[in-house]
Amino acid sequence: MRFIEVKLIKDISNDIPPKGYLSWLDYWEKKKGIKAKECEFLLCVGEPVIGAKIVKVNRSNREYILPICSHCNLQSEDKIFEAWECDLVPVIMMKETD
Repeated sequence: MRFIEVKLIKDISNDIPPKGYLSWLDYWEKKKGIKAKECEFLLCVGEPVIGAKIVKVNRSNREYILPICSHCNLQSEDKIFEAWECDLVPVIMMKETD
């Protein structure tokens, strides 16, 4: 296992999880098959309250979900966090058909 540097994506106000998921935290938990127990940023043990959208630093703009606490969620988009790469869940949006 290795850790990587990540940044928050803050402007997700109109961004809803795919159909069948109650929230981005629910999305992460169902994709991982486990309940989020603590903030997934290294050196933080806060209670996860949100499935945050993040990107890897200096890599592609691919978005991932990671459970984080309210304190970490209030940090700037410029702040760099560390997280275990294996904890990242890629965002896969399904197009709805009419």
